[in-house]
Amino acid sequence: MIKVRIYAEYRDLIGKNEIEIPCKEMTFKEIVDYLSSNYNNEFSKSAISNGKINEYMLVMADDRMISSIDEKIKEGETLKILATAHGG
Repeated sequence: MIKVRIYAEYRDLIGKNEIEIPCKEMTFKEIVDYLSSNYNNEFSKSAISNGKINEYMLVMADDRMISSIDEKIKEGETLKILATAHGG
């Protein structure tokens, strides 16, 4: 099982702050697709842009930074999806 914790504006899009996905391993893109199809289709547009993780999104699996949509998250890890600080 992979635990996904979602913060800030992304939590508002999904409507939940924590989701458990019953699987052994998924790429970040597969997790985004899962969340989009099960919670909000708009999430994929917010998470992935031009084949990359959105520049305003910070993604961590436990203590490591996720920098590619193809990076794998394994069973037992907690994926955290946060908004980076931006503004004027």
